[in-house]
Amino acid sequence: MECKCGACGGSMKGLAHIGIMVADMEKSLAFYRDALGFEVTNEADMGEVKLAFLNVGTCLLELVQTPSAQKREAGPVDHVAIEVEGIEELVCRLTDRGVAFLTEEVGSAPNLLGGIKNIFFTGPDGERLEFFEYCKG
Repeated sequence: MECKCGACGGSMKGLAHIGIMVADMEKSLAFYRDALGFEVTNEADMGEVKLAFLNVGTCLLELVQTPSAQKREAGPVDHVAIEVEGIEELVCRLTDRGVAFLTEEVGSAPNLLGGIKNIFFTGPDGERLEFFEYCKG
């Protein structure tokens, strides 16, 4: 494909947001907002499609609820990693709120990216989430 705009340019600036398909918007909002502490920055009811944008730090999620006939399943994302500080304390707090983690303990990889700690868990629709902490060295 040949560009015909005459003023080719533009640039990518970075990740804008991550869209997650959800079955029940209220259940997902309760999880991300109340359990994880995301701030709801915008909601839209577009008839059959409901959208919600949630923010924490530099992470922006878009929750998308559509009728079951419009579910999109191709090209799934493996997981969404959320950068955190104080991972053990967060795991403790969320365990008290009923969040089930996929492992019993926080993992560590001292040789990965200068040293990291992480743990995986799932959201209301089975989406895989990861708490990811860079170790201060």
